[in-house]
Amino acid sequence: MGELFFPQLASGALAQYPIQKTRLVPTIKNVLLDGSMILASELNFNPHASRLLFQLSYSNLETADMQALQAHFEACLGPLRAFTFIDPTDNMLASSSDLTATGWQRGAIQIVPGATDPNGDGEAFVLTNVSQASQGIVQTLAVPAHYQYCLSAYVTSTQAGSVVLSRTGTSASNSTVVQVGSSWTRVISSGRLNDGGTTFTAGLILMPGQQVTVYGMQLEAQLQPSRYRATRGMGGVYTRAHWAVDEFPIMAQAPNLFSTSFSIETNV
Repeated sequence: MGELFFPQLASGALAQYPIQKTRLVPTIKNVLLDGSMILASELNFNPHASRLLFQLSYSNLETADMQALQAHFEACLGPLRAFTFIDPTDNMLASSSDLTATGWQRGAIQIVPGATDPNGDGEAFVLTNVSQASQGIVQTLAVPAHYQYCLSAYVTSTQAGSVVLSRTGTSASNSTVVQVGSSWTRVISSGRLNDGGTTFTAGLILMPGQQVTVYGMQLEAQLQPSRYRATRGMGGVYTRAHWAVDEFPIMAQAPNLFSTSFSIETNV
């Protein structure tokens, strides 16, 4: 069987609010002979011991969306098979707070950290294309290329010009040209690709010799950007998620309208 991905709704959203997200961290307990206890987080011994539990509720779903969720549950054999789940509350990009991290693919782009960001802190990066050709700083994720995605970043430049936000799948791509200047601007590229592949690449493209200051690169599986969420390691894409219910509940609200509620669990 091919890879399994949690389905996106026809609206372009992955979930409906409210979303309950709980982090579960196991604790090791050692009871001594005198009855006293020594407690320690299992994270001290296993950095991947914690789990995330998502409680998702949907209402007013049309038949096609409900059938997609049900078909995914059946393809996973309930909680048996793992699947890829995109956290609807997080930034999909890994290490968004460190553009020098190994998760970023970059060509001949010089990166200088410590620049002043829109909040007045030193979390931005000065990017300079030192080559004679267009160069990008991007990430490639193992997610469906045809989903609705929104790529955003805060950009400023000492010289007025344009930058390119790139969204690329296996066989299709989109390049969104946006104007930037001396003031911080949140640039956005949103849409779907006509692409059945299971890899998606997103990032920023600079023209030859161009220099810009960048902060808050973010990718989300939705129509518009939400507030920036910095990641300092993995992003909000979990490849070993499981259904945390044994049955998929369906409640009819009206003709062609349904509701459901369930849990999804994944290791962090």
